[in-house]
Parts: sequence; structure tokens; C-alpha cells
Amino acid sequence: MVRKSRMKTGFTPIGLDDYVKLHLRANPGAKRAEVVARLEYAIDACRKDIRCHCGARIWIIGSAEAGLACFTCITGEAMPDSDYEIAVNPNDAA
Repeated sequence: MVRKSRMKTGFTPIGLDDYVKLHLRANPGAKRAEVVARLEYAIDACRKDIRCHCGARIWIIGSAEAGLACFTCITGEAMPDSDYEIAVNPNDAA
């Protein structure tokens, strides 16, 4: 049985490995293990329903770089416009 993740509105879902590849291509000086570790930390926080200080769900990709916060608090934009978000099922154990 395949479980579907509940993607937050406005985001384009992307798998962890696919995102890491894109990130490393755009940031050639980044170390894969460090990027993965930061993303896994943010994924774990999302699964534990840790929220942004404003009360919104955190943006995993942004939180991996800027601290645990939502899209709006990180970017200043009201809504994502097809920005990537890691596709996770928040009910799965980390």
C-alpha cells in the first residue's frame, strides 16, 4: 500500500534525494552529508508537528537552511508559488 503525503498548499512536492541533487548542483561547495543532516532534522521536526513561532507548519527546505520556521516567516512572501517542499508523510516515524 502506497501512502500519500499531505502536501502543503502552493508547494511542488520533491523527494529528499531529488532535492539534495538539485541543491548540490546549485551549491557546489555544499557537503552532501551536511545538507541531508539538516533536511532530516527539519523532517523530524515536521513529523513531530513542531510549528513556526507564528503557529504555521514549518517549511522543511527553508527550515533546513534558516531554522525551524514557515515559508512566510522565512521568505516574507504570503504563499509559495510552486516552491519545492520535501514530500513526507507526517505520520511516519522519522
